[in-house]
Parts: sequence; structure tokens; C-alpha cells
Amino acid sequence: MKLLEVNAGTICNSELLHVLTERGADGSGKATIVERMAYQYISSQPVQPLTPKQLQEFFDVLQPYNLSRGELLQLANLAPRSPVEVHLVVADCDVRLGDEGVEAILAAVAERVAKEEGPEEEAVVAMS
Repeated sequence: MKLLEVNAGTICNSELLHVLTERGADGSGKATIVERMAYQYISSQPVQPLTPKQLQEFFDVLQPYNLSRGELLQLANLAPRSPVEVHLVVADCDVRLGDEGVEAILAAVAERVAKEEGPEEEAVVAMS
């Protein structure tokens, strides 16, 4: 991936992870310390890395809800697992989505974005 224009827009964590991987932040090449730290941080998040095609498919599934680009990016980055988390991302969520829309978004996130929970994550969720 080649940078064509500086500050052309906002990207999600999956897109940044792709750029950092190409720059060698995964340990395969020469990358700055900050790039490696950013790579490690994003890799540790509860979101699976998405290809550009998978990301576009995720956005297409959410298209009927008329979400802003920022809301879509936040959903892709945070992978909300509860209605409260969706309400924190989507402005006027009750009015714009209703309960059915929130559940549809949670289903799309669980199916396409969220990492599978391991035993240690399930224990943390159970304790909350």
C-alpha cells in the first residue's frame, strides 16, 4: 500500500494494521519503535484484522442504518458486544436504530469483526 495523499481521511485500526505490517512493524522488516508499539497495541485488541474487502462488506451490511463514517469506524475498531456499547458509539441511537437496529449491529459485529473469546476472556466477561 502506497501513501498517495497525506491526511486524506480517517482509517480504521484494520487498515492501519495493514499499513504497519507492510512497513515491517510485525518484526519482518525495519520499522520504528512507535510503529512496532502501535502494531502490538492494535494486534492485542478484541477485533480480528479485516481485509479491505471484509471491511467494505461489514460497512455494506450496516449501510441501511445510515451511520456516519466515524460511527462505522468506531464499530469496526471497538467491536461492541453489548447494547450499551453501541449506544456509546451511535449518536441518538434510540431514535435512529431502535432495539432491532442495535441487535442487528451487534449481530453483524459478532459475525464479522469480533475475535472469538478464549477461556480467559470468557472468565473476565463472566466476572463482570
